[in-house]
Amino acid sequence: MTAAPALPAHLQAVITDTGTDNRIEIDPSVEVKGKVAIRLAGHGQHLVVGPGTTLAGCLIEMRNTDSSVQIGAGCVIGGELRCRAAGTHIDIGDKTTIMAAVITLHEAGRITLGTDCMLSGRITMDVSDMHSILDAASGLRINPPQDIAIGDHVWIAQGVQVMKGATIGPDCVIGARALV
Repeated sequence: MTAAPALPAHLQAVITDTGTDNRIEIDPSVEVKGKVAIRLAGHGQHLVVGPGTTLAGCLIEMRNTDSSVQIGAGCVIGGELRCRAAGTHIDIGDKTTIMAAVITLHEAGRITLGTDCMLSGRITMDVSDMHSILDAASGLRINPPQDIAIGDHVWIAQGVQVMKGATIGPDCVIGARALV
């Protein structure tokens, strides 16, 4: 189990850790608004939430091994951050706002959001297709997972789907309901 009892009381109520050797580092200045749940299971998870961040109606779930979620300073995080496979990582830069995105890693990989990004509602991201496609002749998988990288100061509008392997450079706007 983690050192959750050392966390401020307002954060202890939202954290469930049923795994082993997990590390939770949440700055005491972090605010909780609305329904927030942090659920860790498995082994070797690492969660970091930076100072001045607000967790606002969100779920952070890590149910595997050796994964991490790193949230920078001054962020507002809503929606879902889910690490569902071993070796999955979510890195969110300082001052990033996520309203109602679903960021999921069904296979090993990394999703990186830069500094000062804004994500609207009903946005989805995953490093995986969530199923294998095999070459008929060789039997080898032809659709492996691929990381997602989003640069600094990016605005992603309502309903965008960011697919595996996407790279969005700094200072970009992704229009509503786009497929990237």
